Amino acid sequence: MQKVKILISGLGLPPHVMGSWLFRIHQFQTNLNYFDFILSPTTKADERYIFCKKKSLNIWNKFQKPHSQITYAASDYVEACKRLGQGNTPLQIVVMDDSSLLQAICQIKDSFPQGSEIVFSFHGHWLINPNNVLEKVDKVLFLTKSGYRKSFQANFQFTPQAFIVGNGVEDGLFFPLDPLEKANQKLAMGYNSADRILIWMANSRRVKGLHLFKKIAGEILKKHPDTKILSIGHQQDDSITHPNWKQLGVLKHEDLAKNLQIGDVYFFTSLWQEGFGLSLVEAMKCGNWAIASNAGGIPEVLADQSRAAIVDDPNIVESWLETYETLLSRMDTENLDFSKIKTQLSGWHSYSDWQTRFYNALTN
Repeated sequence: MQKVKILISGLGLPPHVMGSWLFRIHQFQTNLNYFDFILSPTTKADERYIFCKKKSLNIWNKFQKPHSQITYAASDYVEACKRLGQGNTPLQIVVMDDSSLLQAICQIKDSFPQGSEIVFSFHGHWLINPNNVLEKVDKVLFLTKSGYRKSFQANFQFTPQAFIVGNGVEDGLFFPLDPLEKANQKLAMGYNSADRILIWMANSRRVKGLHLFKKIAGEILKKHPDTKILSIGHQQDDSITHPNWKQLGVLKHEDLAKNLQIGDVYFFTSLWQEGFGLSLVEAMKCGNWAIASNAGGIPEVLADQSRAAIVDDPNIVESWLETYETLLSRMDTENLDFSKIKTQLSGWHSYSDWQTRFYNALTN
């Protein structure tokens, strides 16, 4: 059945920054031209990209009932969907990882033409929503099977159809360099070819564990003083003063890949239930070994990767240090064939595979 296909996002599309899912969904739309309308706080409004923005609650709104507050905050989106649903053609509304927008759209689902459906693209690990919301949702797209199972168990009832779509990284941008290319790129970026470079990448939220990594890195630098460290994506931290540590801030995708390609070990110190850990995959696809928290969907994401180690007790600094020393001994003794590594990584969590799964979930 033909449907009017609508994408709802709380973040602006097309993206002016290359965030993880923003970049991915923009590529999906560019490649397939799937959505008829995209509702977001866009900076490039036209007939297809319709400007909608969540409203902040004022004092009067805060005295209203919770469902009225949600409807008010999402009123731009609600009115746009009502307008686009005035005909007889059913709607397919895909809400991108925003529970409040999902609730607002579910509240008006009965006003849509018969046969309309609501799809929730969920980027976390553990989805909990009221029963009166979930019973209006037709499909939920999960990043991992473990995330789906956790969500099924956490809700008293869970009626939507579930799809495991995973996540994807562009193979043409994130790929490993052969040993000679990597040595030359290290030299070109101001390092010695033999330098061992550790990388940490995330925003400044405490759950991403920068405060923990600073302690881990401090201990590593005491034992291995020639180690170099790059941290990416977080705000400038004035407490980081070691001359071997460079803070690079937020990078464009092209610059990000170049820095990841000179890395040797990637630390993923997440301290919450991760949905997927896209930066972890980006780093590994660029050739890094990885040490990651046993958090949320991470073990599933890394299940087939021999060049990764899981830390079961991520809040304990010694657990990271012990795992790192074990990984170092493996790196120094295992002579892995580069061509096999490159082949394995090129087909691992690729963007093209994600696009196929996402499309099939929407159309089946």
